[in-house]
Amino acid sequence: MTESEVPETGPDVEPDMTVDNRGRGCASGIARVQRALEDLEDGAILRIQSTDKRAKQEYRQLAAQTNHELLGIETNRSGLLRKEYTTYLEIHHG
Repeated sequence: MTESEVPETGPDVEPDMTVDNRGRGCASGIARVQRALEDLEDGAILRIQSTDKRAKQEYRQLAAQTNHELLGIETNRSGLLRKEYTTYLEIHHG
């Protein structure tokens, strides 16, 4: 999936769970996401909030390597130099 194929807005649904990884690096953040993925049922929506600029690549790779569907990645500026990324995944275990 190329960057242009990923919607830049999230789905118009309320997420079933949110993992707040703002201020954490992707390595510790991905471990928290993995735990959340195990807890969610098929069809659930996971929202991941991050300030790590690698989030756009990391979560795209996660979706490509699993059955989970990447629904969108929003980029918002929070402050002068900081960006926040909000990723939406639809969970599929099978």
